[in-house]
Amino acid sequence: MMRSILVGILVLMAAGIGWLTFDWYRGHYGGEPFGAAFTLVDQKGAPITEAAFRGQPSVVFFGFTHCPEVCPTTLFELAGWLKTLGDDGKNLHAYFVSVDPERDTPEVMNAYVSNFSDRIVGITGAPDKVHA
Repeated sequence: MMRSILVGILVLMAAGIGWLTFDWYRGHYGGEPFGAAFTLVDQKGAPITEAAFRGQPSVVFFGFTHCPEVCPTTLFELAGWLKTLGDDGKNLHAYFVSVDPERDTPEVMNAYVSNFSDRIVGITGAPDKVHA
């Protein structure tokens, strides 16, 4: 009986510490809430907003075009998955969002993502918009 009470108290303490840590982190580093409005541009220079992600399954990968290993490998694998899915995956949308908008202009993004699949949309924008 005493052991159960002790375990219960420890679980409550752990949950409380976890909640306080999360609340502190969110207050210091939270940024915009998930699903907040944004406007960026795709690799063709056309505006793209959060509406593009609503109501449809999406794969979102964050990276940059000058990434030497992980980004091209991941995009190559993603292109393979999209190809393997074929018609079964026609409603799945894939996005590559730049974390280096200073170098990843729409033209650079277009050249980069076209190396992998025409189904992957490159997204970039002004640095202040991307970092928000």
